[in-house]
Order: sequence, then C-alpha cells, then structure tokens
Amino acid sequence: MSLELVKACNKRLVLIVIAIFSLSGCAVVYKTTGRVLLDYTYDEAVPYVLSMEDTEMVCAVAESFAPFFFSFANVTAPPDQIAILFYMASATCSESRAWEHELRYLRAVKEKNVSEAQDARIAQKRALKQAATRQVKGYYRLVRDFGEPGNECPKFRSSDEELYYLIGLLNGVQALFNDIAAEGSADVPLSIGMKVGRATNCLDSEQWWGLPGALRAAIWSALPNSKPDHNIDPYELLNESIELGLKQGVRIVQVLEAQLLLGQGETDRVKEVIRQHVEVTSQVPSNSSVALLDAIATVQLQAISDRLWTEATGTRTPIGGLGTFPDDEKDEEVIDIDDLL
Repeated sequence: MSLELVKACNKRLVLIVIAIFSLSGCAVVYKTTGRVLLDYTYDEAVPYVLSMEDTEMVCAVAESFAPFFFSFANVTAPPDQIAILFYMASATCSESRAWEHELRYLRAVKEKNVSEAQDARIAQKRALKQAATRQVKGYYRLVRDFGEPGNECPKFRSSDEELYYLIGLLNGVQALFNDIAAEGSADVPLSIGMKVGRATNCLDSEQWWGLPGALRAAIWSALPNSKPDHNIDPYELLNESIELGLKQGVRIVQVLEAQLLLGQGETDRVKEVIRQHVEVTSQVPSNSSVALLDAIATVQLQAISDRLWTEATGTRTPIGGLGTFPDDEKDEEVIDIDDLL
C-alpha cells in the first residue's frame, strides 16, 4: 500500500472518529438540556401556570409547547406528569371551540337556518372529539406514570404527585363526558369511569377541595352500576364535596354538578349552581396556588350560562351578567343604550 493511500485512509478514520464523538456529544448535551428544562418546568413553570387565572393564555401555552416538552422523552425520562397537566389545559382550547360552535348552532336553530345548524353541530362534535382525545391521552399518561387506577393505590412521594394524579383522574372523567357528547367518536372506554371511581379513594377529599368525592359522585350518577352500594346517594356525596370546595376557594366541583344537572334537564337547578358560584366567588377568594382550576370552573359555568342565554335570546351572557338569566323577575325594564351599539 502506498504512503499516499495510507495517509488518505488515516484522514478518513480521523474524520469518522470525530463525527462519532460529535454525535455522542450532542446526545449528552440534549440529555443534560432536557433534564434541566424538565426540572425547571416541574419546580417553577408548573406552579406558576397553576397560579394563573388567564385560561386562554394557559390554553395557548399548552397547545404550543406540549410537543416541545414531550419530545424530551427521546433523550431523558418521559415527562408524563407534565403531560397530564398539558393535555388537560390543551383540552380547554378544544372545549372552548366546541362551545362557540354550539352557540352558532343555537342561533341557527332560532333563525331556522337548517344547513347552518347542521354544520355548527358537526363542528361542535369534532371539537368535542378533540377535547376527549386530549383528555384521554392525559389519563393514559397517568396510567403510565402511576399504574392502572382502581387497583392498588400508588405510593405518592409528595403532594405534587397527588395533584397530578387527581388531574389525571379528572382528565378521564371529562374525556368520558366529552366523548359521549361527540357520539363516541373518540372511542374512550367506559371502563375508565369505574377505574377512576375506585382510584379516587386513594386521595383525601377534604385535602383536595372535595374533588375526589365529586368525581366519585359524578361517575356513580352517570354509571349507576359502578356504585359499590346501591343505597348510596350520589347527590348527597356531591353536596358534601361541593361544600368542601366552596370553603377552600376551588370551585371546580360545581362544574361536575352543573354538567350532571344539565344532562338530566334540571335547568332551574343549573341556574342555582351558577348563581351560587358567582356569590361564593365574590366572598371567598380563589386558592392562589391553584387559581387556574378555579378560573376554569368560572369559564365552564359561563359557557353553560351562554347556552341558556342564547337559547332564550339569541345572544350570550351579557357583560357582568353571569348569575342572571333572561327569565329573572325585574322590577322594571331599563334599556341601556350602550347594549344597542
């Protein structure tokens, strides 16, 4: 072999070795960066997001950054607990779109515009399917991180883990409700309801704003065969849970109550839930550490109020009118010229 050929081979070998070390160096950098970013997210970003009251901003952050954070599963431990929260938050975006389509549907029905009504209903169900799909993915991240709910209780290492577990269970229940509304198009297994019902016993309802008990009551009401004892009254448990949540400044339990009552056609009782929410919110401040959950409750109850207003008048809840309804008795009718502009 000539000297020139040997030199050429050596150069190629050196380049190959450099390339290998460069690639492995990138992997180390990615892994280190991933751990740092995820640690920061768990320690700082998540608590900050949970303390926010701007649900639209949180929704936008979740939709935009979820793929970025989830990609770190390729270089470090899967961020399953962050995914539980991000799927919950991103599902609120889908639910918001579904509400807007529902209002469009109700206005079209009022105007007897059949094609517009049909189109709005289809769009609404698509958005609900997307919400259910995101929520059930959040539930499955819980399964991957904590194990199958409904069997043995996980050994929680901190209250933060209990919170992620609770949000994951909430994802499962909301996924069921949204999938039912979307005609089962998201294929959410009904068995999730019974598993969540059993798993809520792993959490102290008094510590967690009555939400574990409220989830249990919602499941027992929607799936009566899931009750361990047929003499249990789900609404009695629900009322006890609501009292806990109202006292602690986390009113998301009222959303479950309103959804159940609305599904049973109890419109007058739904109105009372919304009125109570407005009254209590003005008296008891939100729990600052989880203000996001309380803000989501207000947004979802306002969506129900918008539906009732639109059915009656063709327009949504007036500004500052949450807790009032078109059929409320008024001493005298006063027309505000600003409302006509």
